[in-house]
Amino acid sequence: MKRIMLYRGDSATLEFTVKDLAGNVLDLTDWRVYFSMKIGEAIVSKECEVFNPLEGKARVILEPSDTDFIGTGLAELEGRKNGEVKTFGQFLIMFLEDVKE
Repeated sequence: MKRIMLYRGDSATLEFTVKDLAGNVLDLTDWRVYFSMKIGEAIVSKECEVFNPLEGKARVILEPSDTDFIGTGLAELEGRKNGEVKTFGQFLIMFLEDVKE
């Protein structure tokens, strides 16, 4: 499973290329893509921007309040189109402790 490392409380833009299980890029035309992450009891959910649908490109912008954790969260991308729901994949996000004043 892929891992992403971020520092607690940082802003972050995560970009994704959505592929099927065979590794083929998915056309995201007309899909709405969502990012969700669970860490402990907290859940962060945000809609992604699909910025190049033919190349399967989407991104999510995380604000400091979205990353104010220490530890590892399970995240996934999910697509919705015309009543169809499809999980595009899961990954881990590791939040590293930073030095706070």
